[in-house]
Amino acid sequence: MIVLWQSSPKHEQIKFEKSRLILEVQSSLDRFDKAVNRRDYIEIGAAIFVVIPLFVYEIYRQPNYVAKLGALWIIIYCFYVIYKLLVAKKSKPEESGSYIDYLKQSKTYLERQKNLLDNIVYWYILPSLPGVVIMVTGILELYRKSWKEIVGVKHLWLLLLLIVAITIFGYLLNKRAVKKGIMPRIKKMDELISLMEEK
Repeated sequence: MIVLWQSSPKHEQIKFEKSRLILEVQSSLDRFDKAVNRRDYIEIGAAIFVVIPLFVYEIYRQPNYVAKLGALWIIIYCFYVIYKLLVAKKSKPEESGSYIDYLKQSKTYLERQKNLLDNIVYWYILPSLPGVVIMVTGILELYRKSWKEIVGVKHLWLLLLLIVAITIFGYLLNKRAVKKGIMPRIKKMDELISLMEEK
């Protein structure tokens, strides 16, 4: 088969290469899109059905107004995360127009998803921290304690360590997803766009 391909005219080889890459890229994009949909359903579903109701209840339950403010912050943060995920989805390619336009739209979609994962610390992790800090401050009434008493609160340091661990784990996990899942797809997309634009 390889010998037959090598002995065929150059334009036939390019045509074969295009067909192979088209199938590869399309299959890869379909798998990627399913993974993004699954991630978004889980994130948005967890926010709407678990986190938001839980913190609405905390606003009702907590006697301390500082804790209530922290819970409100987390609810607003959840809506912000939902918004960010939905905006990134808007660049999803439409199957209308030329195939090369579809490829370029697909590349833009991949780049937006890459940008989302690259910046997860800034839009996903860090915005949640003030809400957690405010809520913990209210629940433990840290504003009534001296620095010496605050340093002596063991639960506080365990929470801090947990937040740091989650931040590092989330960052590394998303860096790996970009390296293994998105960058190879963008590279294939560039190859195919370059082939399609050849006269």
